[in-house]
Amino acid sequence: MAIAVVTLLAALLAGSVLSVLGALATAGTRADLDRATATDRDLQATFAVVAGDAEPPATAQTVFDGLGDDLDAVHRSMPGALRAATGRAGWYAATGYLGLDALPSKVPASVSVATDPAFADVVRFTEGRAPRPARDSATVEVAVSPAVAAAVGWRVGQVRTVAGELSLELVGVYRPLDRHDPTWGHVPTTLRPATAGTGDGGTTVSATAFAATGSFGHVADDGRTTQGHAWFPVRTDTVTASGRPGLVDAVGRFLATRQPLPSTAAGSVAFSTGLPGLLDASVARDATVGTLAAALGSGPAGALVALGALLARLVLDRAEAGLRLLGARGASDRVVRSVAAGLVAVAAVPGAAAGGVLAVLVQLTPLGGSAPAPLQAVVAALLAAVVPCAAAAVLAPTVRVGARRRAVRPVVEAAVLVATVAAVVVTTRSGVTTSAPGGSVDPLAAVLPLLLAGSGVVVVLRLLPVVLGRLVAVARRRRGVAMLVGVVTAARSAVAQAVPLVVAVIGIAVALFATVVGSTLEDGVAQAARRSVAADVAVSSVALDPDQVARVARVPGVAAAVGVSTTDEVSFDTPDGAVQAVVLVADADRLAAVQRDVPGALPAPAALRTTRGERVPLVASRSLAEATGRDSSVLGTDTRVVATAPDAVPFTLAKRWVLVDTAVGVARTIDADPRVPGTRAVAVSAAVLGGALGLGTLVVAGVTAGSSRRARTRLLGVFGTTPGDARAVVVAETLPLLVAALVTGTAVAVGVVATTLPSADLRSFTGAVVRPVVSVDPGLLAGVAGGLLVALTGVLVLTVRAGAPAHHRPTRRNR
Repeated sequence: MAIAVVTLLAALLAGSVLSVLGALATAGTRADLDRATATDRDLQATFAVVAGDAEPPATAQTVFDGLGDDLDAVHRSMPGALRAATGRAGWYAATGYLGLDALPSKVPASVSVATDPAFADVVRFTEGRAPRPARDSATVEVAVSPAVAAAVGWRVGQVRTVAGELSLELVGVYRPLDRHDPTWGHVPTTLRPATAGTGDGGTTVSATAFAATGSFGHVADDGRTTQGHAWFPVRTDTVTASGRPGLVDAVGRFLATRQPLPSTAAGSVAFSTGLPGLLDASVARDATVGTLAAALGSGPAGALVALGALLARLVLDRAEAGLRLLGARGASDRVVRSVAAGLVAVAAVPGAAAGGVLAVLVQLTPLGGSAPAPLQAVVAALLAAVVPCAAAAVLAPTVRVGARRRAVRPVVEAAVLVATVAAVVVTTRSGVTTSAPGGSVDPLAAVLPLLLAGSGVVVVLRLLPVVLGRLVAVARRRRGVAMLVGVVTAARSAVAQAVPLVVAVIGIAVALFATVVGSTLEDGVAQAARRSVAADVAVSSVALDPDQVARVARVPGVAAAVGVSTTDEVSFDTPDGAVQAVVLVADADRLAAVQRDVPGALPAPAALRTTRGERVPLVASRSLAEATGRDSSVLGTDTRVVATAPDAVPFTLAKRWVLVDTAVGVARTIDADPRVPGTRAVAVSAAVLGGALGLGTLVVAGVTAGSSRRARTRLLGVFGTTPGDARAVVVAETLPLLVAALVTGTAVAVGVVATTLPSADLRSFTGAVVRPVVSVDPGLLAGVAGGLLVALTGVLVLTVRAGAPAHHRPTRRNR
């Protein structure tokens, strides 16, 4: 039954793990594409719709109306993989930003007039109505969003003039049906206007107004320049991890040539996209997951193989007399080995078959990608059945009496030690590859935990008899049989306990290693999130005045808040010339309070807040400080750099930022990647499975040795030992193995962590700009260690109960 269970588990895991990791890679790829902006993901192009010279409105309208057929033809001509991954084209045409007539007490504004065939399908009107096609080129009806209407100061029914020649009548205000629709990413300044500073310290607003599709000819009249923008949206739900190479190749072939648009003035157009880069980054993240899964899963896989060999050996021990008799009667070694393999196959084959069937069922579920791979399950089932059968054939008692045995142990131990040293040297010098080309898994990361575990067991098996020999010498000088008999038996059977010790060491090491991996990734994601916003929460807006910042600071749970403003690029004058840079303006004291204990925080030295001296103190990026030196001048003001910081800071991504105290938004974005919970699940599963296999093997070894120990207990009873003495003998015999397993497993876990994690580049996984440091959660680690101690204590109790019954009486034969 044990053999059947082990082979079932091995076939199930081997037959489903690749499908599960493939499904996780597909889900991660789709999450990467969904997280990217539409302008980075989609295939897009910008082109001239009509020539710069004035075209009759009817001619211009015909050109615009023919764009749909041209783009459909382009889509049909795409390579098959790309055509299947993209939808029908979207497009619009727009003028440049045309200055609106100035109104009293209103900021200067400019408007781009756009026509989009899909506009009416993605909005609802909250005020007024949809624009109608223009009858002439004098007045064109338009619609804007509420934010644009408020920023420009435009009321429904009001007519504004652009460029002093085209009248725009605002007839409706719309809201998007879905604010997160990727379409809005291709049409800028629609839902929110853009603001920019002017040279005199003022502000100007730029926005987009939509006209009816039938108004394009009149919008383009009088030679107004119109640019068309077209895009093919990527259907992220059709992209799979296995299809990424073909998709990247198809995109490359499509981008290599200009695509015909015969109805437009451009005639043809070149498309561009960031899709290949996104897919390559996704491959790197999947390589990280695969490498971590290999490092975590190799231990349980090796434990399953060793446990299968141990169980095969137990079967042969029970059948040893029959097999030796078979050999004594003239059976060849091949026959004896075949019979031994057959004894194990009786249980291994049905278990492996059942595991293969379960693997196919897992493949049919969403966990396995809903894509059956029966060949993979069949191969896994065959391997799961062959391994214990092969172990039985190799371990079959075929050596004749008087024949010399080959010294295999020294050769195996030397090979394990040499391979371990080589793997450690390569890992520490070259690092662990977590972004191998094509997303392949670094094989070194997969075998290193097993090699370290094997080397640890080799060393322990050499040292344990020496230590126990010293204990035997001590036990001889004491009264009682418990210490003497137990320790002597442990010393004599130390080598025989090699397989249980290997499995136990692997299980304990994997459980501890998985704990550290989980806490390192958890901390790495959190630190990456905090670095990306320079605090715990970031709030952005077009404008934030001090009162609004103060209201944010009063939100329950917020410890501190600071407003950060950015300017457009200004010129820093130095003796070697001018250098362009962005100026960040913030209250240094509040900034220091908000960024306390935040990784990558901007320095806020006391010198930054001093008013003494003729020069204004600055904190500069390292590249700017290298270009300007310590002293420079900006806008007629002399400045001095008092501290430097890394170039990458989040404040330049928006006009104004508020930083508050608890990087939730970014952490959620990182956690939204299915690879993050998937890798956590792999770590937890590896820890549970490895620990269960290791402890289970110790239990199996203790229970199966129970019959011989009970016989010994009865024999010792002849000499007057008590049940307590008998239990003490079993404890003295078992405890060295359990202590050796715990100490060696802990040492191996420390070695694996110290060798692999510091040299593994997990930035593609956490999204950070720096490598996450190894992090240990003391509470979690203490919990796991405590659980292992409790489990080992339970193993000791079961072993004692199996080997030393509470009451024993000598049998008639013993007497």
